[in-house]
Amino acid sequence: MRISNNNNISYKGANLSKLAKPLGVFLNKNSVIPTLLIETGVTLGRTYEANKTGGKKEAVERFVEQGVSAVVWLWGVQTINKTVASIGELFKKGISQKDNFKAGNMLFSLFAATGFIGFILPKINHFISGKVIEKSSKKEDGKADTLIKTKSLDEFKKNNKNVSFTSLVGVANAFETNNALRLLVTDTGVIAGRFKNGRNKYERIEGLFRDIASIYFYLRAINDFVGLMSKLPNVETISKEHLKELIDNPSLTTLKDNKAIKTTFGLYAIGTALSALALGILIPKVQYAIRRKMTDKNQFPGDDGYEVNKVKK
Repeated sequence: MRISNNNNISYKGANLSKLAKPLGVFLNKNSVIPTLLIETGVTLGRTYEANKTGGKKEAVERFVEQGVSAVVWLWGVQTINKTVASIGELFKKGISQKDNFKAGNMLFSLFAATGFIGFILPKINHFISGKVIEKSSKKEDGKADTLIKTKSLDEFKKNNKNVSFTSLVGVANAFETNNALRLLVTDTGVIAGRFKNGRNKYERIEGLFRDIASIYFYLRAINDFVGLMSKLPNVETISKEHLKELIDNPSLTTLKDNKAIKTTFGLYAIGTALSALALGILIPKVQYAIRRKMTDKNQFPGDDGYEVNKVKK
């Protein structure tokens, strides 16, 4: 990526662009704001596409799955980490600063958040869908009759197994300081959990495609887009280091700097919008095309009357 270089260039001084600090958010690899912007678009897009294809029941599942996952994905690990540290301090003051405790706490927080999104949330979602279908069946037939096989939450809890964690200070620190790495590892567990909890093989295949195809657009697409566009003629972007220097010393700002800031911000904004479009609209469209190819229908796998044995082999 090319950056604006002001050495040996004399421009009239300029007030630092108001886009400088918002751009700093995009350039900060640990900031959750860019991901939050994407997740908002993804949640709305996937809910809309689910409603078009599988109806209201599928739309509700997608909204709950995507919305809750986004919250836990963005803030779950840090929240669990701080909570466990606070509890630890109640029993032994200063323990939260011990390397082994910090490492174990980070790894526990990481796997707890992953386990919730990948293994518990799908069960809750399926349980809710089952109850909705049961209620609908009672209204229509005067009895509870559903083809969905769901386990109760109590049964699911009984089947959960405790996981032991090893204190790896270096690995834990990497998870704590690198947002992209933390999200990538969390995604791996989420994919495994959602695949395991799919109600049938067709839903598992759909989900596997959707989740794997999404990783690139969450973690790499925006930076790759900015890097590619910055290679075009007459496109000047600004580096993270130079931007920080200008924020700390606004008087150093030149007109060329402000132009580079606006260009870079625009590229990141466009990249974010394109990623949200791919994640929220394009990937679901392909996902549902796969569903139609496999089953000859658009029916939501959690819907009343969905019969796995009657679909196309």
